Amino acid sequence: MNLLRHAWRALRREALAGDLLTVFAALVLGVAVMTAVGTLVNRVNLALTGSAAEMLGGDLGVSGRDDPPASFADEAQRRGLAHTRLASFGSVLFQGDASQMASIKAVEAGYPLRGALRVRATPGGALIADAGMPAKGQAYADPRLLQALGLKAGDDLEFGAGTLRIAGIIESEPDAGGDLLTLSPTLLVNRADVEGTGLLGPGSRINYRLMFAGPATDIAAFRQWLLPQVKGMRLLSVNDTQRGVRQAFDLAGRFLGLSALLAVLLAGVATALAANRFALRRIDQVAILRCLGARQRDILAGLALQLLMLAVPACAIGIGLGMAAQEGLVQVLGSLVPQRLPLPEAMPALTGAGIGLLLLFGFGLPPLLRLRGVPPMRVLNRSFAALPPASLLAYVAALAASLVLAVQVTGDLKLALWVLGGLAGLAVAAGVVGFLLLQLLRGLQHRLHGNWRLGLAALTRRRMLAVMQLVGLSLSLCALLLLAVIGPGLLQQWRERLPADTPNYFLINIQPEQRDSVLAALQGLGADDASIEPMATGRLIAINGKPPLRVDRTPADDSQPQGEGQRDDDDENRPLNFSWRSTFPPANTLVNGTFWKPDSTAAEASVEIGWAKRYGVYPGDRITIAVGEQEREFSVTSVRKADWNTFRPNFFVLLNPNAVGDTPHNLLSAFHLPAGQAAGLGALVRAQPNLSLLDVDAVISQVRDVMERVAQAVQLVMVFSLLAGVLVLLAALQATAGERRYDSAVLRTLGATRRQLRGAVLVEFGALGALAALLAVGAAAVIGVAVSQKVFELPLLPPWPGLLLGGLLGIGLSLLAGWLGTRRILHTPPALALREA
Repeated sequence: MNLLRHAWRALRREALAGDLLTVFAALVLGVAVMTAVGTLVNRVNLALTGSAAEMLGGDLGVSGRDDPPASFADEAQRRGLAHTRLASFGSVLFQGDASQMASIKAVEAGYPLRGALRVRATPGGALIADAGMPAKGQAYADPRLLQALGLKAGDDLEFGAGTLRIAGIIESEPDAGGDLLTLSPTLLVNRADVEGTGLLGPGSRINYRLMFAGPATDIAAFRQWLLPQVKGMRLLSVNDTQRGVRQAFDLAGRFLGLSALLAVLLAGVATALAANRFALRRIDQVAILRCLGARQRDILAGLALQLLMLAVPACAIGIGLGMAAQEGLVQVLGSLVPQRLPLPEAMPALTGAGIGLLLLFGFGLPPLLRLRGVPPMRVLNRSFAALPPASLLAYVAALAASLVLAVQVTGDLKLALWVLGGLAGLAVAAGVVGFLLLQLLRGLQHRLHGNWRLGLAALTRRRMLAVMQLVGLSLSLCALLLLAVIGPGLLQQWRERLPADTPNYFLINIQPEQRDSVLAALQGLGADDASIEPMATGRLIAINGKPPLRVDRTPADDSQPQGEGQRDDDDENRPLNFSWRSTFPPANTLVNGTFWKPDSTAAEASVEIGWAKRYGVYPGDRITIAVGEQEREFSVTSVRKADWNTFRPNFFVLLNPNAVGDTPHNLLSAFHLPAGQAAGLGALVRAQPNLSLLDVDAVISQVRDVMERVAQAVQLVMVFSLLAGVLVLLAALQATAGERRYDSAVLRTLGATRRQLRGAVLVEFGALGALAALLAVGAAAVIGVAVSQKVFELPLLPPWPGLLLGGLLGIGLSLLAGWLGTRRILHTPPALALREA
């Protein structure tokens, strides 16, 4: 037998059969949604990596209080990597009677390695797109610095023991986006002009950087070489930049990944149901071929070839549809994605095709394996083999492989495990509960009458098919509830992180004697929620009387044995910002211990959980903080978890205000100012020049824009999931269409009316829909709460009204689907139905 020709002829003859069309549509949807989401995530990550390198000024860097050794640069040069050195420090610049705190950045040849330094020779003058480092004796200045010192381009600036000529006004610098709170204006100078000033001597508060750039594979290899060499220094990578944008897209990717996972799962359920029907319809065909001498393996190979021939165009169409859909997602996300996205890589499309093949063979092959046990006597005695263990193993392998590919596309293992694990638990529960209830109904149905007896008898007579229908309906309804009810609830919780009164301005460097006047001025401008809090800067010098040890590093980060702490010499010099207050801070959650009472005078401290994990600090430990010449020891009494996305002041370390004494400090204020009142802030800052104003209104607007556009993108992806849910309903109907047609013909021959049969069908599908809705609502509530807390870290409570309404709609859809699906069956003449059966 020519297997290829036989498979092609069979596929062409039966291409329009309902089960094959369902398999085809399920494959198209599964491939499309994975291609769309995977390609979008891939392109955005590539773009963010490229732009992050520009913001860092290179692909990799080493930073520390000491100048990195020359051996690092020599090794980079040997590997063909570009490199350059930088030194940055804060200094007060004077010009006549004016003074201004500035961030001095001394650069060498080759700066910047990534991105471009853009300067103008005069305000409004021609833009120099790639200025490079300033010449010796010259400098580029931030316009804020020039304004504060009363200078202009071409003037001389006092610097050290000499002067520098302002040769340009900085328009943008590539490595200025690493720290949002770096408020001092920049002065960019040639490093040769700093070497002789004594500013770079021992003990100076300078941060040195050695930056590298090159091909990604070479940078990765060089990073591995650097890891054991950088003791006391810190590696800089593209992951350290654009964290706000990355966090927004990470959360967006989780929402998109949730929709994609559910769509793929529903497509798999539809494929399994349709493939099961595909196998059932070919039992007699296989039995006849066995009677004619065909071998089992040839028969199975022919059927598998049919599915493979079906998969090729389905995957091609799915990839094309997915690429078009990801372009739609790019348009929906709009300005959130970089303007010039890289061309898509082949891997997401190949992964989408892999998902299609997994759906086909993982969920479609197990029913075909049952055909191996069809005996030739099936032609006479209608016998059929049970589902072999190999089929169950194939299902498990398909689910595991789908999980792996889904994680590769979405990049979120935790999300995939919680969602797929929850739905797998629902499938098991639906199968067990359905089987037990059908067993119970089998003993009770003789006490029923009329439509109830006919409808429930149909369920008990086809128990395995009924259980399959129940599992399919439960999964589809649960997935739709997760998308239509839980998803919007999560998005709403995300939106509520930024209420209308979110602080949009910060004032820093307020002196204690200015507290009352600044607070009155802010309230006069309409900042009714303005509050002023202390902020001091010190150094962590000891934990339990010993130098601080980092315990949050992996063995790959240093040469210490696993489980041992790593002495971080940089942390001894790194400033530690802390504050104090008598009440528990807002936007924080108590994790461990107790917060002090307002009248307590003990030397107590409360630490944020991330900082506590970094140093292995627990309640009962003692920390020593140095401020200037003062050293104070505090006992840790509580651990907090801060919500850093609320734009409210948060500190790693909080102290009891009754125990800080005369610690030198400044004040800061975070407040919400209504639109149109910002002009008054300028007058306030001009009247008190020591104040530093940080405007984050644009950042908050961008975050809100992220939320809205992500919601739109999720809705677009949800269309695929809704279509997959419809496919599951159709596949569930097709699963028993042949048997229902035969039963209806027999009952009509025995005198049953169409009205009675329609009532029996409504009872059957109503019972299935009600049980599926009950299981789906409960599972959606459990999975939704688990995903919101464990993955999205949002405090979502089960939205019971929406879930119950969705369950009722699910019952209605089940009844409607049953009624519509049996109309043709009830209008088929009994004689014709019996002949076809």
